[in-house]
Amino acid sequence: MTKIDGKIEELLAKHPNLTKLEAIKIVAEKNERKKKKRVEKTDRSNAKKLRNEANRPERDGVDS
Repeated sequence: MTKIDGKIEELLAKHPNLTKLEAIKIVAEKNERKKKKRVEKTDRSNAKKLRNEANRPERDGVDS
């Protein structure tokens, strides 16, 4: 049994009134939302890194 199958079975056990197709749809939608959130977080992190690099003064080999 795969991880997704396990999540579907858990959902069906918790909510016996759901059909298997409804449970699959719910799990798939949740996975899509999680993926989208991860991508947005990565984009924000990358933008922050670029902004910080742009604001960092260049060092010309001068040691402090």
